[in-house]
Amino acid sequence: MKTILAEKPSVARTIASVVGAYLRKDGYLEGNGYQVTWALGHLVGLSMPEAYGFKNWSLDHLPLIPHAFKLQVADDPGIQKQFKVIQSLFQNANEIIVATDAGREGELIFRYILQLVHPPKQMPIKRLWISDLTVATIKKGLSELRPISEFDRLYFAAKARSEADWLVGINFTQGYTVASGKSKPLSIGRVQTATLRLIVDRYLENQGFQSKPFYVPKINLEHGQDSFTLSCETKFQDRAEAEQLLDGLVGQTVAIHKEDKEVKEKPPLLYDLTTLQRTANKVHRFTAQQTLDAAQALYEKHKLISYPRTDSQYLANNQKEDVSNVFSSLPSLEFNGTQTDTLTIACIANIAENLVFNDGKISDHYAIIPTGTSIDLAVLGAIEKSVFLLIVQRFYQSFLSDCIKAQRKLSTQIQDHSFSASCTQITTKGWRLLSPAADQEITLPDIPKDTKLPILEGFIHEGVTKPKPLFSESSLLGAMETAGQFVADKSLRESLKDRGLGTPATRASIIETLIKRVYITREKSKLIPSEIGIAFIESLRNLSVASPELTGEWEYQLKRVERNELAYEAFMDNITTYVRNVFPQVVAAAQKVAQLQTPEEQLRNQSFGSCPKCQTGDIRKGKKSFYCSQWNQDPQCDFTVWMSHCNKKLTDSQLVQLISTGATKKLKGFKSKAGKAFEAKLVLDDAHKVKLSFDT
Repeated sequence: MKTILAEKPSVARTIASVVGAYLRKDGYLEGNGYQVTWALGHLVGLSMPEAYGFKNWSLDHLPLIPHAFKLQVADDPGIQKQFKVIQSLFQNANEIIVATDAGREGELIFRYILQLVHPPKQMPIKRLWISDLTVATIKKGLSELRPISEFDRLYFAAKARSEADWLVGINFTQGYTVASGKSKPLSIGRVQTATLRLIVDRYLENQGFQSKPFYVPKINLEHGQDSFTLSCETKFQDRAEAEQLLDGLVGQTVAIHKEDKEVKEKPPLLYDLTTLQRTANKVHRFTAQQTLDAAQALYEKHKLISYPRTDSQYLANNQKEDVSNVFSSLPSLEFNGTQTDTLTIACIANIAENLVFNDGKISDHYAIIPTGTSIDLAVLGAIEKSVFLLIVQRFYQSFLSDCIKAQRKLSTQIQDHSFSASCTQITTKGWRLLSPAADQEITLPDIPKDTKLPILEGFIHEGVTKPKPLFSESSLLGAMETAGQFVADKSLRESLKDRGLGTPATRASIIETLIKRVYITREKSKLIPSEIGIAFIESLRNLSVASPELTGEWEYQLKRVERNELAYEAFMDNITTYVRNVFPQVVAAAQKVAQLQTPEEQLRNQSFGSCPKCQTGDIRKGKKSFYCSQWNQDPQCDFTVWMSHCNKKLTDSQLVQLISTGATKKLKGFKSKAGKAFEAKLVLDDAHKVKLSFDT
């Protein structure tokens, strides 16, 4: 019996349908000589410090450097049950086929499971390496299974990344938290902390920016019936100097130089995950996580797109026929008033010489493209549909012709300064046919060579310098992708050019993690650091763990591990030395935030008024209730008001009104046990218990 291990149940079901394994068993599908099971993501991971005998956080045993890393199955009954299913299937199989995601993390998931399962030593293990879940691709992949040994270097790189992140995350987080005296962990992570620094630095730069005025001289001219304005290309800091340039110009004649040229705007490349997330954030205000979740569903559940967690915007040279078939299979959709079925022939004709086909630009996976699978778009969720349409739109755009623009520039020279104006008009829309029409600039007159015109008017335009805008999710993703610009060393800058901070698959979760840990908040479209987030970065500012440089160096070395240019052991020796050397600096840095309250501490210490029951304590807010600060003091007070009553969650202002006045106004939104909605007041009775009141 051949056992196939997928990463998720949905992928397992798809593969099972292709191999004919239709019989449902407990934790797997069976049939036609196959047993297809699944891993539930990171089913096995590195053990926590408790496994090494260190249950409590203490500087006494830190930094913790395991001689050999231990593995453990996730502490969840469902996951542990599934692990036993995999263990049994592996130990009784005559061949194992690895069908976890084709990439570094997918390889790690399988290898960690393998280490705990211990199948027979001579068990043949092969790898299914595919980039979409269509029937044709799965069949082709199964006919071209590769020996698992081909992916040993990928595994060593994944193992090194996992263990290095453990060493930094566990030791620095525990050391910093203990030294700061905080009860809640202040998390430090290689990518997380460097990303937070980008946000904090941009925020501080923005808040500290001092706008300065600048002055631009302009002149008005006419040619026939056409009037136009030329602007000085120099911005003056001194208004008097700008006015001096214009002094006496009115009525003077100047020679106008005209420059016409044709510009070809190449079609955009296909989407990788980061560019898809950035576009979805700009166009639809979707968060990076929402876009990733939608794309994953389009890939796994609906089979509509190729593997989304890719960092490539290119396709392989041998995919040209596949792309042609996709164009022939896609339904007609409308973008910017154009039906795509009218463009199919033109797109197919442009396949042969298209620059998106480049084997050298593909790593684990190619760009995100539609698969051509037929589906009624009405079954998609709103976000899924929007993301799918973005992918289809970009797919067509990438295979349409260039957008051709006519550019005209008029200019003249006054003293030592150039005055000019430019305009652009689209003459051939090409791929821009599917994009919203951009506002056309004011056209400039067609002025013959050697034309001289009198200056009719001169005036000053006053403007002010502006700071760089705060990071939106889109601009932060771009900064994470191109984090090499923050690194001085050229070789490290090159490594970040490919990977940046994190990977396309992890950047969304990094942003969500920073929000969850209250280091930043999402305010409309902007990402704002919290007080603790700013203080946290300021305390670590001089340490490499808060710099993109560390990630750049690690990614550079991990690529060398993948290419067999650096041994896994050598990489880990360097990381171990780094952790030992930097740990004392991290502990010292924590002293700088010892007096700063975390958001949880601020909330815990905030008073919402005097306790109506004991008249001694203050009202504090917990996770589920308001309570008296004397609840664990002498004398003790048990006054409590729960935040939720009869399926209605109360606002802070409603609860404060109840506590301070003894009653709320009539509130809507309560529900009975039968689910019937009703209105009522909340009141405090003589025993200071909360009761419902239906009095008007």
